[in-house]
Amino acid sequence: MARIFDDSEEDNKSKVKKDGLIYQQRDDTDYKKEYEKLDSKGKFQFFKDYYLPTIIVVAVIVLVGGYYLYRALTKPQTVLYIAVCDDVFDDKQVDELEKAVGTYLGLDNKKEIVTINTEFNSSNGTLSEQLQGYIYAGTCDIVIAPKKGFTSYAAAGYFLEPETSETVSLFKDMPEKDRFFCPVVDGEQIRGEKELDNTRYNFGISIVNSEKYKKLGGKRKSAIVGVTNSSKRQEEAAAFLKFMMDDTLKDGDVDPDFAPQGK
Repeated sequence: MARIFDDSEEDNKSKVKKDGLIYQQRDDTDYKKEYEKLDSKGKFQFFKDYYLPTIIVVAVIVLVGGYYLYRALTKPQTVLYIAVCDDVFDDKQVDELEKAVGTYLGLDNKKEIVTINTEFNSSNGTLSEQLQGYIYAGTCDIVIAPKKGFTSYAAAGYFLEPETSETVSLFKDMPEKDRFFCPVVDGEQIRGEKELDNTRYNFGISIVNSEKYKKLGGKRKSAIVGVTNSSKRQEEAAAFLKFMMDDTLKDGDVDPDFAPQGK
């Protein structure tokens, strides 16, 4: 015998009554009235439950953002960036040379600094690519490296040469044996799409006999320095070359062209 269902009864069970809470319009004033009825302990608990977590999150964001903003605004600006490749220097002597060059350039060493980075290696693919990226971006102004490592960058045409740039004109005043020459080899020449150009360019100068270089404690028998053709600080780079090559210039000396001007 078939069972007959009462639709009206099922409707009452399955349908939400019209006077259910879901249909009742909420009023913020109700919360205010309830809050006003709370004692001090209840109000404090209400604050902890509903407002304190949000306040903590906002405070952390403000503090962290403020910290990084402060660091960004107060961090000294690098005025000259020197990359040392394939050599190991005494860290203390590097720090002293940075300060000496900064003084020579008339910098306020608290706000403007010279950076000498000794971490690069021409045989390490990652570090070599990083240095090339710095050169492309104009971040790196000067490279110091032994002859073999320096050649790997010079052959790519990364450096200025005295025939076309006054920045490195002092190369011409140095003994021929101290001047570094090499041709430029590009991708088309390597692939045989263009004839090799054997013209040799003076892309660097040896500083291995410089007293300031010797003081750094380098372990290599050769040390070539060159100014990158993307450098945005060529005047400072030229002053650095002069400071390194002229042993009569001492720590504490200031280049007249960079000496702070009195009021």
